[in-house]
Amino acid sequence: MEQHANATSLSATLAQTLKLAGFEPSDFEISEGAPEGLRALGLPDRLLTVRRRSTGHRQLYATTPGSPWLFNAFADLTAGRFGAPGLARN
Repeated sequence: MEQHANATSLSATLAQTLKLAGFEPSDFEISEGAPEGLRALGLPDRLLTVRRRSTGHRQLYATTPGSPWLFNAFADLTAGRFGAPGLARN
């Protein structure tokens, strides 16, 4: 239950960050945990995968306690890694 609450909290925090950076949160997929294809590499389980639907860009962020994942995500958003801010175009 605590892990689910933590994932919900991470998603809500990221959604607010997306809005702050000018992005539409519904244009993003957010999942927690190491992606299937990468588990064998020994990556930590506390990973957040963020994917922008309209561009297909995907980024992984370590969400271990004390990690600057939110700062890094905001930096990636404002640097254009996910493309230009704005509404999703479907």
